[in-house]
Amino acid sequence: MDYADFKVEARRLLDIDLNSYKEQQMQRRILQWIARYNLQDYSGLIREISTRPQQKTKFYEYLTINTSHFYRDVNVFRYLEDNILPAIAKGNRPKLWSAGCSIGAEVYSLVMIMLEKKLSFSQILATDIDDAVLQKAKQGIYAANQLNSLAKHLLDRYFVLNQNQYVLSDKVKQHVVFSKHNLLKDSYERNFDLILCRNVFIYFTNEVQEELIRNFTHALKPKGYFVVGSAEQVMNPSLFGLSRVSYCIYQKD
Repeated sequence: MDYADFKVEARRLLDIDLNSYKEQQMQRRILQWIARYNLQDYSGLIREISTRPQQKTKFYEYLTINTSHFYRDVNVFRYLEDNILPAIAKGNRPKLWSAGCSIGAEVYSLVMIMLEKKLSFSQILATDIDDAVLQKAKQGIYAANQLNSLAKHLLDRYFVLNQNQYVLSDKVKQHVVFSKHNLLKDSYERNFDLILCRNVFIYFTNEVQEELIRNFTHALKPKGYFVVGSAEQVMNPSLFGLSRVSYCIYQKD
């Protein structure tokens, strides 16, 4: 089985279209997995995930790259806190979306900012393609290293330490609605004031990245904001009706 054959089988078994991802990057990750579990080749990996549901789930989570932590890129969150969130909360209840939310760290960071600044807001939508990671996000249980960038007063106010893990308070969790969503296939809601999609589309091909940026721009209200990851940037933002306002942050014209 070559990589082309593997992509066909992966789509059947996992409902992931690997053609949308950067080939060298994704192929390297898959080969690392094969080596780690001594599966020999693509055929061995397909046999493994076809017959062992637990390994299928682990491999799916590995492919979808669920890495995150609170206040990831402190400067970005500081700009959101000082400038954007107060502005969009003036006179209305802003509509926010964390796309590719992973374990929920970034969307919960937004909630804590809004609560600390006593800003009015609607429940925040948080979506991901991975059911297992959505369940982790809903539970709101985190290791200490996922909270390294969080100020101590927020850690003390919104978390309880339980057996070396930090459990997030319901007064934060209640403000988030988690939902499964495939950015490549599913429709997008509209009229968002702020969308975060951080460290997600960097893994896709340039063509897919452009399609996603257009979809996110359409999903924003006029003057709404789109936030990407530190390793990402929107090339020629004016082509998408966007203007760069700060590091990783763009505004719809």
